[in-house]
Amino acid sequence: MLKGNIQLAILASMMGIVTPSFAADAPWRLNDVLDLPDGFSINGSQRARFESLSNNVRLGTSKNDEILTLQTFLNTRYEKDGFGAQLELIDVRQALADVDSILDSSTINILDIQQANVSYRFGESRNTSVKIGRFSADYGSRRLVARHRFGNAPNAFDGLEFQHRGESGYDLRLMATQPVRRLPNSRADILDNERENDKSGSGQQFYAAYLALPELREDITVNLFAYSMREKDTASVNTRNRDHDTVGFRLLRAPAVQRVDFEVESAYQNGTRRGSTSVFDRIDLDHEAFYQYLMFGYSLPGLSRTRVMFEYSYASGDKNPFDTNSESFDSLFGVTTFEFGPTGIYGVIDRHNISTPGVRVVTYPKTGVDVMISYRHFWLAESRDSLGRTGRQDATGKTDNYIGQHLEARVRWDAIPGNLRIETGGAWLHTENLADENTLYAYAAATFTF
Repeated sequence: MLKGNIQLAILASMMGIVTPSFAADAPWRLNDVLDLPDGFSINGSQRARFESLSNNVRLGTSKNDEILTLQTFLNTRYEKDGFGAQLELIDVRQALADVDSILDSSTINILDIQQANVSYRFGESRNTSVKIGRFSADYGSRRLVARHRFGNAPNAFDGLEFQHRGESGYDLRLMATQPVRRLPNSRADILDNERENDKSGSGQQFYAAYLALPELREDITVNLFAYSMREKDTASVNTRNRDHDTVGFRLLRAPAVQRVDFEVESAYQNGTRRGSTSVFDRIDLDHEAFYQYLMFGYSLPGLSRTRVMFEYSYASGDKNPFDTNSESFDSLFGVTTFEFGPTGIYGVIDRHNISTPGVRVVTYPKTGVDVMISYRHFWLAESRDSLGRTGRQDATGKTDNYIGQHLEARVRWDAIPGNLRIETGGAWLHTENLADENTLYAYAAATFTF
């Protein structure tokens, strides 16, 4: 009965926002009607999303699954004379999930603080800033550090961030932080939508340095980055004791009509880590891993602005699960939706032990509508390492590396531009060798921005 009431409330919220009162020339904003004092602003969003999954390939979870989530953000800011303050609240709840559903700490987050920080901009052009507190961040391609967009509960960090934008166009960012652990993380508490404060601690530390250089030649942008992960077990948190560094670069040529564009990204990791979070695991493995991404795109002429992309991703895997080396790439705080398909209760593939070529097409058939179709084949980079988030692995390496093929499609419609977006999509995954499934996933969402 409780689940039914929750579902009705969510569906009512989706229906209630589609009203003529928002069908104006400019998007409706809460900030415009509150008449706040100078320097203050407030905005937010609410998203309702239904997901359905059949023939699930993940071990230890339901073969067929569905979930309904309601995500709400409320973001308040104050900015004046270089000084800034921000408080962003998040509330994510779920319905329809069962005891064997695909659930983790990103599924819900009941009335918590997503961002709470103060900042100051200085310099003649106010182009240098320092931020202290809790914040979210997107760095570069978002493959290694990002704020989730498809996911329900975005990453956040407690600490300090420095940013300087030079007059020549370069952008330097530095941060020293403690990653925020999303809570609750127990299955029972997530099923019951229990509230628990998100926390960070000295046992997990993350440092980042990122430099975006201006266009050097023929519209080519260069990104350089270095990330350091430092972990240790504490009385309340068990970790993999990651103590490794990631360095890399990214070359990018922006899309333009009737011109070839491209993106190249390469990352190298080195250090130590353990094979699990178990308190009994005391072996520090020598860690060395790689990630490579390559994309060539072409934008066709015409009103539809159709763009075709050929992509290839490679993330190293562990060659031998029984030795004292670790070669499985760690994607840190990156996101995978824009590359390997929706996460949520799907999210089969992540950025480790994978070799995958693919083609992607994005088109805009009419104003306010965009369509994306992606098709890929997947291989394991190393036959003895695991497959994505599935829990499937043949430690003997006798199973063929080929995983299968993946087809994804998505349609987004700005029903009320700036206020209401309707989105639907799905994926088909045909797996072979490690698994033999035809997985089907579909979702539908409505997001109201105010």
